[in-house]
Amino acid sequence: MTATTMAAPARRWSLDRLVAQMASPGFVTRYCRVPTWCEQEGHVSPAILALESPRSKYVSRWRRHARRCPACAGIYRYLGLKL
Repeated sequence: MTATTMAAPARRWSLDRLVAQMASPGFVTRYCRVPTWCEQEGHVSPAILALESPRSKYVSRWRRHARRCPACAGIYRYLGLKL
């Protein structure tokens, strides 16, 4: 933290300013919601996917499924894996 952020009073942003910030590239990456991490049959396991290497067979096997499944695609995006 810098001295200016430590000295600045904590205040809330107005809705207009918040919506304007959403257009910046890093905003969505920093403040996105964590996807629901529930184990479901027929879907990728988020716990295993988080531990695996991006080049592993497990990741590449589930990649095709994640391209068609919005729930699995959200987990791939959250973990920074390519679809």
